Amino acid sequence: MLRIRRGSPPDADRAFPEARRRAVAGMLRIGRQADFRRAAVGAVLFVVAAGTVPALGGVRSPGLTHRIAAFALTAVAGVSGLLATRSAGNQLGRLVALRAGRGAAGVLRLIATLAGYVIVLATVAALLTFPVSRLLLSGAITGVIVGIAAQQSLSNAFAGMVVLFSRPFAVGDYITLRSGGMGGQYDGEVLAIGLMYTTLLTAEGPIVLPNSGVVAAATGVRTPPDPDAAAAAEPPDDADAPEPPPTPGR
Repeated sequence: MLRIRRGSPPDADRAFPEARRRAVAGMLRIGRQADFRRAAVGAVLFVVAAGTVPALGGVRSPGLTHRIAAFALTAVAGVSGLLATRSAGNQLGRLVALRAGRGAAGVLRLIATLAGYVIVLATVAALLTFPVSRLLLSGAITGVIVGIAAQQSLSNAFAGMVVLFSRPFAVGDYITLRSGGMGGQYDGEVLAIGLMYTTLLTAEGPIVLPNSGVVAAATGVRTPPDPDAAAAAEPPDDADAPEPPPTPGR
């Protein structure tokens, strides 16, 4: 029998986790083969085309035929690389949606797609003999500065990826989480697993925990408490307690 806690808003993803997972699994079965094939074929074409251009002498080859072929293969490498990145990002999003929901899946898909686009564009620029070394050096220096400034946020983001892929618990599970760094023990139902934070529905209400603390904590899936059993175990109030019998007079 499905029980919805009083005081919490109805949420289809939370109230029906198994139905949501089955729906996402259906999406995976529909799109998995097409995206996987596109990603695999695009990646092979990208590698072959990018590796053939230098063998022809590059786009600055003295021979006209080799130069035209190098430009054509560079275009093939760019288009196939972009298509492979897009298909691989879609497939990654579907896989993550099975474990953590659509919110985290969208974020990871965006990050993976942007990283793939950067790699493909840098490769194409190198094939066209653009001076990418200076751009890469400037990007590396900027990345170090940003990484130092956003150290805590990056720690939560990488910890979120660890939670998503190691899967110690899933959305809809009732867990116990113990961490001295986060103030003790937390018991509740997992409402969401994001890239930065994990949300639990505890007896006191929803609480948002940073993923860096979740990874460092001891956690485990537990059986959710039965509200009826908890109510039956509570002692009666003083007002409802039977009055003691009167003491007989001497």
